[in-house]
Amino acid sequence: MTNPSLTRYVLQLDVLERDSALTDPAAAELLRSEFALAINASYFGLLSDDAFAVDVMAREVPQDGVARYTLVVELEERVPNMTDEQAAELVSREFQRAQNASHFMRVSGADFRAELVARETSAASVGDKLAA
Repeated sequence: MTNPSLTRYVLQLDVLERDSALTDPAAAELLRSEFALAINASYFGLLSDDAFAVDVMAREVPQDGVARYTLVVELEERVPNMTDEQAAELVSREFQRAQNASHFMRVSGADFRAELVARETSAASVGDKLAA
């Protein structure tokens, strides 16, 4: 039996932050924590029914209170043969569903945009990645 391959999504989130005074590490940890809560509440399940690895790679604040986060999300896709456009639409929809259920409220008091900027597949599995 072969393990499904790992897919890496690079996402950009433009967020009107509730607390723009947070340090970059504190803001990244808060976003990771909120993402984990949304995953545990079964949001993002249309992307994968297995483990997610989430890493906040960068946080830039080009305008007062508006931050752009770059995230890398690694997962085993539920539908590995979807196109990049289908994956981007699914990412956007899943973030919107999670926000409609009040997830990410500690990060932002307003809805924010989530954009898939890159998607690539590797031979490793999420289980292998998380075990490393």
